[in-house]
Amino acid sequence: MQKVRTRWNYFKDRLIDRYGEIVYKIGVDAGFTCPNRDGTKAYGGCAYCSQQGSLSPNQDPNLEIKDQIKKGMAFVQRRYGAQKFIVYFQSFTNTYDKPEVLRQRYESALIDDRIVGLSIATRPDCINGEVIEVLKEFQKKCSYFTVELGLQSAHQNTLEWVNRQEGTAEYIQAMKLLREAGIPVISHIILGFPEESLQDMVETLDLAQHQGSAGVKLQMLHIIRGTKLGVMYEKNPFNLYSMHEYGEVVLKLVERLDPKVEIHRITGETEKEQLIAPDWVKHKTKFFDWFENELEKRNSYQGKTFESGPSFALAKE
Repeated sequence: MQKVRTRWNYFKDRLIDRYGEIVYKIGVDAGFTCPNRDGTKAYGGCAYCSQQGSLSPNQDPNLEIKDQIKKGMAFVQRRYGAQKFIVYFQSFTNTYDKPEVLRQRYESALIDDRIVGLSIATRPDCINGEVIEVLKEFQKKCSYFTVELGLQSAHQNTLEWVNRQEGTAEYIQAMKLLREAGIPVISHIILGFPEESLQDMVETLDLAQHQGSAGVKLQMLHIIRGTKLGVMYEKNPFNLYSMHEYGEVVLKLVERLDPKVEIHRITGETEKEQLIAPDWVKHKTKFFDWFENELEKRNSYQGKTFESGPSFALAKE
């Protein structure tokens, strides 16, 4: 029996509302790279980004897109009983190629009517007019269609050590193009950057919601082997949030978030073998339970302190 959540707007619940049954995302690696990896802007990617991308460990990037999807579908059918799926173009920057390449790869994901939608992960600086036209074509073909846009931070992205090679101006411009096209956006936010304050993180959330995000993904900064951040951390460890410290930040942000905005994730995870720190992110279910218990205990809920109107986000335009 489905648990009824009334204190926060959880994406998985909204999928059940829309489709009447469990719907799961299938992550794929479609063979894209990134302007931050191929030398167009920089090499090596963002400091926190895995060299393998963010694909689920049960997937195989060496397979064709359709075969990755079939493998993912078989896995979640066995584990969760799902019969409907959203294909998530997950690894690296999935709008970074010529329009004809984007069309071919997106089309290859629509393998049968069990695929109800597509979700396209990308960087703000890889959204332009040509890309928008392709996205609009596929939005018409799917009952569910979103772009997942990496904001990460309104304050950290311009710093040299992050190697992000873009800032809030690119995010705001991408959001403008996507809003005008009527394409829903899920904004990704990383919490816990070194020396970033709670107010900094609040301002990042405000930027995302006041720019019109339909949903947000919140993730704890964690350290992955083989990344620039991993090398930095092992040479000179810096403070990372404990589970409870991170949870307090998430609770504050959720209280501030417009109740209409769907929350797709409240923390992230990575393969145990690749994780350096913090250890608690291995226990996603434990954090999830803690979060829901705290909402009840504190009589807290999404939007409790939400304020519409002018914000840091609009002041940056």
